[in-house]
Amino acid sequence: MALFRKSREKELRAAWTVEKDGAESFLIGTAHFFPYSFKTSLVRLVQKANCVLFEGPLDEESMAKVRLAGCLEHGSAQLLDRLDERTIARIADVLTPAAPNRDSARLLGLLAGGLASPVHSVLRDLKPWLAFFTVYSRYVKKSGWDYSVDMEAYQVAQEMGKEIVFLETIQEQIEVLESLPEDRILDFLMRIAHWKAYIKDFVEWYLRRDMESLKANDYGFPTRHPNVIERRDEILFRRLLPHLERAPVLACLGVPHVPGISRMFREAGFKVRPYHFSVMT
Repeated sequence: MALFRKSREKELRAAWTVEKDGAESFLIGTAHFFPYSFKTSLVRLVQKANCVLFEGPLDEESMAKVRLAGCLEHGSAQLLDRLDERTIARIADVLTPAAPNRDSARLLGLLAGGLASPVHSVLRDLKPWLAFFTVYSRYVKKSGWDYSVDMEAYQVAQEMGKEIVFLETIQEQIEVLESLPEDRILDFLMRIAHWKAYIKDFVEWYLRRDMESLKANDYGFPTRHPNVIERRDEILFRRLLPHLERAPVLACLGVPHVPGISRMFREAGFKVRPYHFSVMT
């Protein structure tokens, strides 16, 4: 089992040092979904930190609030009604369990009754943003993406007894999700046939710390939107800055935020450099 875990582990390259007046802290760009673990790298960085900072709460109670906020009081298929039959069929394939079991029998029965049935059954009572994340998370899960960089860092920090700070409340994060344009979500869902290429490219860009490609590409991922990235860069940076007085700290922020926040650090007189681990043991 340990050998298998190591085979799914990579060295984290999306890491930087942030230094000013001899006080050094660390910044990592996280990915909410990923096919590899970075636990060894994360352990080594968390060990160096006085506290670990995250965008927002990651506990199960907070995640439950997100799911509840994404549910409609009254069923609505407005988003689904705008999808063409081919897209509906591809989404149905994603939502159908890869290995049928007793729990999936009902879903498979619905599929037999028509392609639209499982899609409407699973998504009809969800707001567009939660419907999208439901489909996308199941898609990457089927593709072997069993890890989350932020959750892994959060668990390591908890295990080490580090102080954990959240830069946003869960309500603020829900408001950001509510601001995602429905047309942008619809466009990405309609291009589900290109998701395989997108996740392949994303993994390659992330593993080689290719920030330019991560920031600017033509795939149109719904959260790569000013409401989610640029506007929040300013908020996160402003709330993060005072904590650097307690250096060393480790800030774990979604990788799309790294270019903007790195620029703000440099404008504030910090030196931001790629962090390089020694040979992993």
